[in-house]
Amino acid sequence: MDFVEIDIFCKKDLKEIITAELCHLGYESFLDTSDGFRAYQPVKNHDPAMLNLLLERYTLSTDFKCKKLTDRNWNEIWEQSFEPIEIGDQCRIRASFHLQKHRFPYEIIIDPKMSFGTGHHESTRQMIQFQLGLDHRGKSILDAGCGTGILSILAEQKGAKQVLALDTDPQAVSNTVENMVLNCAKKIKVKEGSIGDLSINSTFDLILANINRNVLLVEIDLYRQHLNKSGLLVLSGFYTYDSVCIVKKCTDNAFKIKNQTEENQWACLLLETI
Repeated sequence: MDFVEIDIFCKKDLKEIITAELCHLGYESFLDTSDGFRAYQPVKNHDPAMLNLLLERYTLSTDFKCKKLTDRNWNEIWEQSFEPIEIGDQCRIRASFHLQKHRFPYEIIIDPKMSFGTGHHESTRQMIQFQLGLDHRGKSILDAGCGTGILSILAEQKGAKQVLALDTDPQAVSNTVENMVLNCAKKIKVKEGSIGDLSINSTFDLILANINRNVLLVEIDLYRQHLNKSGLLVLSGFYTYDSVCIVKKCTDNAFKIKNQTEENQWACLLLETI
C-alpha cells in the first residue's frame, strides 16, 4: 500500500493534540522530528483540504511538506524512533531489537508497524496502569480496538483465561498476530471487526477500549450488553474535557466510576457494572 508522508511544523506542546486530531482524519503513524513530527496516511485517504482546516484551527502554517511513499520499510522507520517504555517497576514495553531486562514482572515485545499502541501515548500508558492493578486470573477479556495487541498481550501475561482482540483495521489485526508470536501468546483470538459484530451471547469479565470519543459514545451501550455481572470496563482515547459526555453515557448505561486518571489532558476511566 502507498502512503503519504506529511511534515508538520509545530511546537512540542501541540504535538499530542494535533496527533490525536490527525488520528481522527485517518492518519495511522507518527514520528517526532526536531521541529514537529511526520504523519503517515494511505494515499487513498489523503485529503489536503481537511488537513488545511485542521492546521488553520491551531494557527499553524499550511505550508506543509508532503510526499508519496511507495513500498516503504516500516520496520526501519520505527527502529529509528521507538525507545523502550517503562511503566513503574511492573511493566516494560520494548521492540524485538531491544535487549531484555529481567527485573520487570511484565515485559511486552511490540513491533508496531503502522498500528497504534506502543505505550508511548498517554492513553495507552493509563490503560496499562489500570490493567496492572486489576486481577486478570481466570477472566475473559475483550480488547476492543486492539491496535498492536499490547493490552491483549498484557492481559494474557496477567493470567487471563481467554482474550478476544478486535480491530476494524486489517493491518492492526495482522500486526497483533505478529506481536502475539513475539510474546509467545497462546490465549488471544484476533478478529477483524467491532463489538457490534459479536453475538449477544459473547460476554466478558473485562472490556478494554482505547479508541476515541466518537467511537466510544456509539459503543458504550454495547460494552454494557457484553459484560458479565460486576464486569469492569476501562476506557481511554479521549481528552479530559470530553469526560463529561463519556461519563454521562456510561451512567445512562448502568456503569459506576471506580477510578479515573488524567495525563497531559488525556483521560482514562475504570468503570463497573451496577
